[in-house]
Amino acid sequence: MKKIPFIIFLWVFAAGIFYLCLQSIDLDQAWNELSKATPSWLFLGFFFNACILGFWAALWYLLLPKKLSIPFVRVFQANSFMSTSCNTIPFPGGHAIGVMALARRTKVGHTVALSVLALDQLMEGFAKIFVLTLVAIFVPLPELMGQAILVFIAAIGFFASIMFYFAHKKPETREVQEAESVTGKVRAFVSRWSAHLEVLRDMRIFSLGLLLALLMMFTQTLGIWAVQKSLNLDLPVWAPILVMGALNLATVLPITPGNFGVYEGTAFLVYQFCGLSPELALSLALLQHLCFLVPMVGAGYLVLLFLTSAQKESLSEEKWVSEET
Repeated sequence: MKKIPFIIFLWVFAAGIFYLCLQSIDLDQAWNELSKATPSWLFLGFFFNACILGFWAALWYLLLPKKLSIPFVRVFQANSFMSTSCNTIPFPGGHAIGVMALARRTKVGHTVALSVLALDQLMEGFAKIFVLTLVAIFVPLPELMGQAILVFIAAIGFFASIMFYFAHKKPETREVQEAESVTGKVRAFVSRWSAHLEVLRDMRIFSLGLLLALLMMFTQTLGIWAVQKSLNLDLPVWAPILVMGALNLATVLPITPGNFGVYEGTAFLVYQFCGLSPELALSLALLQHLCFLVPMVGAGYLVLLFLTSAQKESLSEEKWVSEET
């Protein structure tokens, strides 16, 4: 109950950003632009965004400790639940559900699940830096965005240094791990967590993880490009990359559920920077977010529907639906 005012504030904030986008816009003209969208291109945009889920689940599967033998389908199920929750509830609730889902669906425990989530964020951070670097090279950026890119790179560098430090840190002694004090328990947990960061000690797996994270960024960029083509626009080749880069910066911390308002406002401003009319920019922003949200939100519900119908008895034994849905 204490979170309800905060959630209401987030939705009001998102609605406020969206309202600002509507100022001085001819809504009838915007609707006319929306109605011109080619369904086949929109479906292609939907398909590209759906591919993100496959690469994302593959990344999680890769980041699990080698000694564990986990069916890929269970990793995909947990990943789908996190995708749905991250796009429907405020931060950090979606990530917490992702950790819990991975821990329970794969039975690896919360320590391993937390290490996978941390590694996932690191890989995605490096991939976003790659996208932002391309933007900085090929696009004449406003000074503010250039500064934001530098801050983001510094933050990822700091996070990466911490991760690599713990990955290569000598494990704690047995006495420390069994300590009963609060400090001892924390150190024991950190020691167990860092032991599962083996990906950072294996350059082959680390490189493959980066490749999967880049493929996630690439397919999302293709989704943006497909939505642009649905309105028969011939924008510069760097336009989808610029939109992707701006969204990476604006949605680092998802302050609203599904980044509603923030996503539309960012895409709207970028498209205006590209020279589009406000009505066309708004239409593109709405279509683009819709093609992204449908697969990313729907995946968890589809998986839950499948599990409920095909494995209802086993789900009741695991207490999955009642505890984690």
